[in-house]
Amino acid sequence: MNTQLSYLYRDAWNYKRFHSIILPGIITLEQIEPFLREQTFFIPSEVGLPDLQEDVFKSYDHIWHEIEAIELIDEQPTATINASVLLANFKKAHSLNWNEREVFARKGLV
Repeated sequence: MNTQLSYLYRDAWNYKRFHSIILPGIITLEQIEPFLREQTFFIPSEVGLPDLQEDVFKSYDHIWHEIEAIELIDEQPTATINASVLLANFKKAHSLNWNEREVFARKGLV
């Protein structure tokens, strides 16, 4: 059994970009939720996943993404990171306040 994690980036104009991966192992939203910003938002690059914004940031861009769905499936993994490592990465990112300032700087927003 593996986990499909689907997430999205929504800019200020509500334009959306979606991405989905299949992780080896099992992880649930209930496990991740305590580590999300406002129980909703996260920064994919801080947990080992790709960010979905355009390469060149616009004035209406930001760094936060949302989990759309997490479901258990029998399909083969598409990600090299496994569910337990991803959960550990969420815990670490949360404990570091998502490295928000560093991510803003890395993206050229400060």
